[in-house]
Amino acid sequence: MEPHEGFGLPVEPFPKTFSYHGDDDDAVSTATASDMKPRILIMGLRRSGKSSIQKVVFHKMSPNETLFLEITSKIFKDDVSNTSFINFQIWDIPGQIDFLDSTFDLDMIFGGTGALIFVVDAQDDYMEALTCLHQAVSKAFRINPQIRFEIFIHKVDGLSDDHKIETQRDISQRANEELHEASLIDLHLSFHLTSIYDHSIFEAFSKVVQKLIPQHSTLENLLSSFVQNSGIEKTFLFDVVSKIYIATDGSPVDMQSYELCCEMIDVMLDMTCIYGDDAEDATTQDSTCIIRLNNSNILYLREVTRFLVVVCIVRDDAFTKRGIIDYNILLLKKAIHEVFDVRPRHGKQNGHLHPEMRNNLMQASLPAHA
Repeated sequence: MEPHEGFGLPVEPFPKTFSYHGDDDDAVSTATASDMKPRILIMGLRRSGKSSIQKVVFHKMSPNETLFLEITSKIFKDDVSNTSFINFQIWDIPGQIDFLDSTFDLDMIFGGTGALIFVVDAQDDYMEALTCLHQAVSKAFRINPQIRFEIFIHKVDGLSDDHKIETQRDISQRANEELHEASLIDLHLSFHLTSIYDHSIFEAFSKVVQKLIPQHSTLENLLSSFVQNSGIEKTFLFDVVSKIYIATDGSPVDMQSYELCCEMIDVMLDMTCIYGDDAEDATTQDSTCIIRLNNSNILYLREVTRFLVVVCIVRDDAFTKRGIIDYNILLLKKAIHEVFDVRPRHGKQNGHLHPEMRNNLMQASLPAHA
């Protein structure tokens, strides 16, 4: 069995009806399949780390191998939906693009974009990058006000904690001042400290992707209900291949816990690659992984679909009632299938659970202390 081919319950990756072109029937009927997918642009100056981010997150390239990547000379389109639950395109925009050059169709580039990630090299003089950032977001916002603007303050692994905070404060202040002077008060920038040498880049990408999923609030409510009724500490819904978490419960995310969950997924994939049975029927798979930590906590992983897994952090004493946790996971899996089932069916509205069905799930979920 291949590392990500044993996750059997078939579900569509990220609803394919999702689009940023509205409900215009003519526009939808003439659009290609690629145009219908949410699009994420990665922009920034040359050598800022754009291509490295893409390769590390979605192609499992080792950070050290990115040193040998060539400079991007043209717009590179990467469709990541074939091996991932996340169904969108990533466009790597070359750093030398001139936004005043009429040869670039900016309406086409920005018109169907869901999020624009601008990468700023924190180890370099970022004044030129801030100028380019202002030009990019200004043009994009005027063409498509619905775009989410995410600023990755990148390569912070070589900076001290105090320097990281000061760099983020300075970049944020300068960027927002320029927007205020340009009267773009409705344009909101989100800032993330990132590095490909730790899990910060995966967490930052997770937050970007979550903003593009219409069902995210429903998933968060389901996971919060699951945590409350199962007596567990924390839970994540992960895309297996990219290690992006699609959703988590309402409690704050601890970076160390997130890193442990990511490493657990790596262990599971490695073990599956070594010991998986190619002849085994994939539809009967129900992958499970348990790792006991030395702090009385347990990492518990259960398959949801071939693309998704639930990873829970459970205290040792609460795991004695594993039967209740497993039953609640079963209900959670059914609910997630309902949320992302885009086919018309009774009891579901626009990819979300009908309120009555969601209440039934919460009521059926057995409290762990019962």
